[in-house]
Amino acid sequence: MSISSKNTLTLRQRVLHSGSWTMAGYGVNQALRLAGNLILTRLLFPEAFGMMAIVSIACYGVTMFVDMGIAQSIVQNKRGNDPAFVNTAWSIQIILGFLIWGGLSALALPIAGFYDIPQLATMLSVVGLAAIINGFNSTKLYTAQRNLEATRVTLIEVGASLIGLLCTIYLAWLLQSVWALVWGQLISASLKMPATHLLLHGIKNKITWDRDAAGHLIKFGRWIMWSSILTFLSVEGGRLWISAVLDIRELALFTLASTMSLVFWQAIQQLAGKVFFPAYTEVYRNDPKNLFSVLFKARLIITLPSWCLSVLFIFFGSHLMEFLYDERYHGSGAMLELLAAGSLVGCVWGSYTGVLLALGKVATMTMLTAIQIVCQIGGMVAGYHYWGGMGIIMGIATANWIMYGVQAFAMYRIGLLQLKLDLIFLGASALIIVLAWPRIMLIVGA
Repeated sequence: MSISSKNTLTLRQRVLHSGSWTMAGYGVNQALRLAGNLILTRLLFPEAFGMMAIVSIACYGVTMFVDMGIAQSIVQNKRGNDPAFVNTAWSIQIILGFLIWGGLSALALPIAGFYDIPQLATMLSVVGLAAIINGFNSTKLYTAQRNLEATRVTLIEVGASLIGLLCTIYLAWLLQSVWALVWGQLISASLKMPATHLLLHGIKNKITWDRDAAGHLIKFGRWIMWSSILTFLSVEGGRLWISAVLDIRELALFTLASTMSLVFWQAIQQLAGKVFFPAYTEVYRNDPKNLFSVLFKARLIITLPSWCLSVLFIFFGSHLMEFLYDERYHGSGAMLELLAAGSLVGCVWGSYTGVLLALGKVATMTMLTAIQIVCQIGGMVAGYHYWGGMGIIMGIATANWIMYGVQAFAMYRIGLLQLKLDLIFLGASALIIVLAWPRIMLIVGA
């Protein structure tokens, strides 16, 4: 979509166009990932996926610890189409890429020693090179997001994923080693980076340092950094603890179950971050009185399909995993069912994603994430104490139910709580849990 055509479309038309491309692209990428998993699990041993799970957690963690919210800044800031601002953001992004690689290299030996897997040290240093490559990605990606232009971005992401997957499968067949997964990530990053410069419209990037722009980026980025750190501790910090408690095989099963549980919800989060967040920002900037109705429609689109999928996983999760994977991975089905029990209400409070950032209330976001950490860690520790490994997963699910009350209070304080919509899903979720309770207790007690 060109700039001139963008100006002739309404916000609703741009949201629908960008949203459809975003969802289609994510759907294709997830289909590729699922197909790749089905093939790779037959070419590689389960421990390979356990090692890559540890590497992925470490990479995500270091990235969150230096996250300055470059994309969010370009989308939200009034100078988001100013070359000096955008190129200063690009220069900072490059620096952050090198910092991520340095952090992973520094942590490589301690992490390998902690898990007693020497191979992890080399894997972390090599995978970290992808962060350097990603640091050179064009800011045209974020300008396209700001302007709700998703067509070419989606094609680039799908193309890089497809070619990277094919290379990974070939390397897995050739090497029969976890290194196939490592090199596959580097190949995908190496394909995407030049494509973002050559195939997208927007400002051509060059090294720039505008003091005023840097000041705005750093000031906004400090809040994003703390929010990202807490997000990592909330989402992935728990997995680090789980990986220390469970053996490498159980960790692989949990990773498969977690990935399946989040397939659709991650698509929704893509939609919220890449489409609804820019839309909320534009509405709040131009017509703030209309934000409540826009949020209601967006939340309904987000919540309904993800809630229905959670119900499906609760009752048929084990059958699904038995159908998709061989008998070595069948234990992941019960884990999927427990995780889905928490996702029933998690998708309700999670559907508010993006609106706080659009309002500039990053401090409130940080506070909510901190509370989520307390709930999640408390649930996991209590669950492990009473029911062992399965109790950990039940604790994660329970934390989602507790967090709704916290999120609802925050939304009430800013006048955006949509209780009528929430109560419908909460009541239906309670009914589903009552019906599934005997099965849940059987799983936890197994």
